[in-house]
Amino acid sequence: MTRRIGGLVAAGIVQLVALVLAHDLVFLARYGSKYNEELVHSGHGGTWAAAVQTSLVLGALLAAAGIFRLVRLRLLLRRRQSGAEHLGGLPVRSLLSGWARAARLLAPTTVALLTIQENLERWAISHQLPGPAILLTPEYAGGLWITLVVGLAVALVVALFRWRRETLLARLRVAQRRELRTTTNNARHTGVEINPPADSLLGRRSALRAPPAVLAI
Repeated sequence: MTRRIGGLVAAGIVQLVALVLAHDLVFLARYGSKYNEELVHSGHGGTWAAAVQTSLVLGALLAAAGIFRLVRLRLLLRRRQSGAEHLGGLPVRSLLSGWARAARLLAPTTVALLTIQENLERWAISHQLPGPAILLTPEYAGGLWITLVVGLAVALVVALFRWRRETLLARLRVAQRRELRTTTNNARHTGVEINPPADSLLGRRSALRAPPAVLAI
């Protein structure tokens, strides 16, 4: 349960970072050097600046946690037997499929959230809703395509992290299985082996005779 909540929180932070990045890049592409001035005129005041700073801090913390996790897995792998870092991993096509899965979620969600946000901002200023095609208007200078590219880029970062983590985990599992086999083989070779008794005609004849009386006493 805790792990699922952590995953949802991480996904929310990633989505927030993608939204803020897409928003600011759209405005930067449209207004250039007048970027800050137009943000103020369009209703982006201190609240938006605080939201941007918060998203950047949360994104940095999430990135630091991810890097710490990867470094920890790498150290665990290095502590295994020599050559463990060269063990099997995941193919590159798994990275591409992971990127596709993340992009299918991030890119359209970022477009939808930015569209809703801009409509709400316009409503707060002029009490008019431009509609769902606001990012295609000349005022936003290709805002739809910029937002899609941002979603694809953020999805690639997420897919790279997941691919690297799964690769390290796969190598760690292979190293653990190899160590287990080595330990089992060593235990077998160092154990005491008991040879079966020799099966001979003389042995069978001696087994039928009772011991001498003196030895018995």
